[in-house]
Amino acid sequence: MRKLPKFIYDEEKVVEKQRKKLADKIEEINAAIDNVSSQLRSGDAPNGPAASSGDVKAVA
Repeated sequence: MRKLPKFIYDEEKVVEKQRKKLADKIEEINAAIDNVSSQLRSGDAPNGPAASSGDVKAVA
């Protein structure tokens, strides 16, 4: 069996790294959703100011 060219292995590493990064971001978003959901269910939502656009992390 022939060995695949190096650039194919490099592409696989890049894709795997990006997949891991996206999985981490999805996990972070799911945790935030769970937090808000539990606050809404318990009726104990904080009465502080709404989050400004500076408080929200970009997902890109």
